[in-house]
Amino acid sequence: MSDTKLIVAIGILHLVALAAGGGLVLLALRGGDGYDHPHAEGGRGPDQPPDPPRRPIGGPPLPSARPARVRLREPARLADLHPPPQRRAPREPRRPATRPANPRAT
Repeated sequence: MSDTKLIVAIGILHLVALAAGGGLVLLALRGGDGYDHPHAEGGRGPDQPPDPPRRPIGGPPLPSARPARVRLREPARLADLHPPPQRRAPREPRRPATRPANPRAT
């Protein structure tokens, strides 16, 4: 391929890319929100609101539906709102070891 043909091919590719980009810009600037189905009254929403459910959806509340133990809206530190961890009971001091009596000493 000669240099002239390569330059013409690259120029054509640039023109195609610019035309595609310009077309996308025109589509974006044309306006509209994608809902081109007007109703008889001139509105764009559904005719009637959906019917409410006849029975409650779902079952009993799950255990994870319990309220939080701490409210984060209060002006306190989070660490102050939690109870401190329980301490372990102190160990009893070791008793001094008593040496057994030497049976041969008698």
